[in-house]
Amino acid sequence: MVYHSQFNDESAGYRLVGNVPILPLKTNHKGPAPKGDANGVDIIDEALDLFKANILFRNFEVQGNGDRVLIYLTLYITKCLLKIAPMNKTDADKALFLIAQEQFSIPGESAFPLGGLVTVPNTRDAADTLRQYFTQLRLELGVRLVQRVYAVDPSKANKWWICFSKRKFLNKAL
Repeated sequence: MVYHSQFNDESAGYRLVGNVPILPLKTNHKGPAPKGDANGVDIIDEALDLFKANILFRNFEVQGNGDRVLIYLTLYITKCLLKIAPMNKTDADKALFLIAQEQFSIPGESAFPLGGLVTVPNTRDAADTLRQYFTQLRLELGVRLVQRVYAVDPSKANKWWICFSKRKFLNKAL
């Protein structure tokens, strides 16, 4: 059984851009996400914790808006793991920072892989907000992913993370 996000509760009042919630994050990176509880779990912690289990599934029934962010982060983790597999910790930090900053597609653009799951932002400002939010997510996820993948040995990536890099979640890739 696939694991779903704990941020699916619509009564929590998260700001929505299309049907993507702007969830609180524990981060110092600038962006539209509100500050999260430093001791609590945010969507990035959740995506990293559930990655190894969820990556094994080809189907994922979206049960709420938090699942959409979880799916996006799972696809992004796969992309990052492919990139950092042969690197040491220092090089991986730099590479993931550059990947997070590069141009990427958002809902409404033809190259966006989750076209059927995520609605198109209705205004230019909403699209800009969504791009800033995804950039903020990508930056923070890169920092935390490197901490986990290189926790044992800073000179090489942990094989128990890298072994999942070639798997495709939902048969999609970013």
